[in-house]
Amino acid sequence: MKNTNEIEKQLKRKADAYIEQKAQEMFLIHEEIAQFLGTDVPSFIDYITHIRQYDEARPEDKSDHTAYCSPSFMKKKFKLELESNYKNRLVAKYTKELIAKLEIFE
Repeated sequence: MKNTNEIEKQLKRKADAYIEQKAQEMFLIHEEIAQFLGTDVPSFIDYITHIRQYDEARPEDKSDHTAYCSPSFMKKKFKLELESNYKNRLVAKYTKELIAKLEIFE
């Protein structure tokens, strides 16, 4: 039987795989739109860095709250943002599901 550290590592890997899949799906939206427009994904993709400041900025100042990156970095950015927001909660969900399957607390 595996110890709890190994089980936790496997649950984290499962969360990582799910996040990686979703980040890839998010990037595929860029590719889909580019294909719809009859072009390739641009060499650099713009993104908003500070949404609140962007929303509050005058139209001529909105570019002060944007940045750009390469498509490969954008994929990484999607993944990192998903990890930051959801990885711990995914692991907790997977843990609860595993415990329910084991029925050890009933």
